[in-house]
Amino acid sequence: MSSGLILPKEHLSSSRRPSFVVLLVDDQTFVADAIRHLLRGEPDIGFHHCSDPFKSLEMAEEVDPTVILLDVVMPEIDGLTLCRFFRAHPRTRDKPVIMLSGAEDPSTKVQAFMAGADDYLIKLPDKLELITRLRYHSDAYLSKKEREKAAMALRIGQAKIDQLYGQVTKLTRNDILTGLANRNAFEERSKEMWNLAMRNNIPISLLMMDLDYFRLFNEYYGQPKGDETLKTITGVFRQSIRRPSDVLARFTGEKFTALLPATHAAGAVHVAELVRSGVASLEIPHCKSEVAYHLTISLGVANTLPVRGANIDALLQLAEDCLKRSKELGRNRLHSARLDED
Repeated sequence: MSSGLILPKEHLSSSRRPSFVVLLVDDQTFVADAIRHLLRGEPDIGFHHCSDPFKSLEMAEEVDPTVILLDVVMPEIDGLTLCRFFRAHPRTRDKPVIMLSGAEDPSTKVQAFMAGADDYLIKLPDKLELITRLRYHSDAYLSKKEREKAAMALRIGQAKIDQLYGQVTKLTRNDILTGLANRNAFEERSKEMWNLAMRNNIPISLLMMDLDYFRLFNEYYGQPKGDETLKTITGVFRQSIRRPSDVLARFTGEKFTALLPATHAAGAVHVAELVRSGVASLEIPHCKSEVAYHLTISLGVANTLPVRGANIDALLQLAEDCLKRSKELGRNRLHSARLDED
């Protein structure tokens, strides 16, 4: 195997790659010398010669040609078979292949194109014709690679945009501190669940929850401690309200809400009591509370069977009223009511 690279003298010390790179696979050295001579004086064309067809794939991976010149007739393995190897190899399958033949034989031409060749030349070709075809096929190959590169960059860019969009969407729909749905997301989802319950004639319940004297807690213990406590309390909510269909959200600073579809009043009260007792069992110190020595929570529970003409706002208001009643009765408790269907 021999290899040569044609460059003008002033560029011999430069490592810059020529615009086009030609790999000739031909067992006859005089053919390589003749083509090297034809390409002399073309600074944008680099030339490599491989005399051993069994090493041509390896050399193609090494020099990364923009076009391959492949002799049809070679000992041990013919050019047509080798062309099929080039087409099957992932590093060379897209590279242009020009078959070289010593005879103008139509049947050989047909076989060459069937084997995957892009062009066919009679050797030794005319200098102008050879250079024109080498540049044409190299240009086409490089343009295709640029398009593929641009398409890949576009796909990567789109993937990043989609990722960022997902992050932004999550931030706009979720409370940053607790990770729960925010009020906007809750209102959107609760309307969907309300309509679903109405269509299927199933009950729906709503919990409104407020941490007792939490503003005093923040003022005394500090905002960082308050944020840490809200995260801890969120864990209690998630343990008690964990069905995939349940909608749990942070409504305002220390107020939370939960929509429980397909839940009767008794079931909603049971869940509310789990939340209340769960928060109390944490025994988070709260020396400014007027209810207990630790942090507590008050809850309002509203239930209804949705009917046409009504909407989720009425259930929300009832839950608010029940929460207010819990506070009036001394906090650290729950109060429930059923929305009048009439």
